[in-house]
Amino acid sequence: MVLASSLPEKPVIRTDGKALGVVHNLTMEIDTGELATLIVETDPSDDVPETLERTDDGHLRVPADRVDGVGDQVVVRPPDSPNDQR
Repeated sequence: MVLASSLPEKPVIRTDGKALGVVHNLTMEIDTGELATLIVETDPSDDVPETLERTDDGHLRVPADRVDGVGDQVVVRPPDSPNDQR
């Protein structure tokens, strides 16, 4: 279990090791309390998959089902991951 309060400012990397930015905020499902999306602060000029949605202020929206692990950093699978079987 990971506390939501421990996620902001945590580095976010893809499974291939590419840095995406840091957790800026998150959204939760009201009915279940489960994590819905990570809002990741990144440089808008960074090379990120176009399939990842951006917020109006340029942050990335990473769906919770893309999160592979949380430790010192958050590891996420890119949307175009070849092993996308979840």
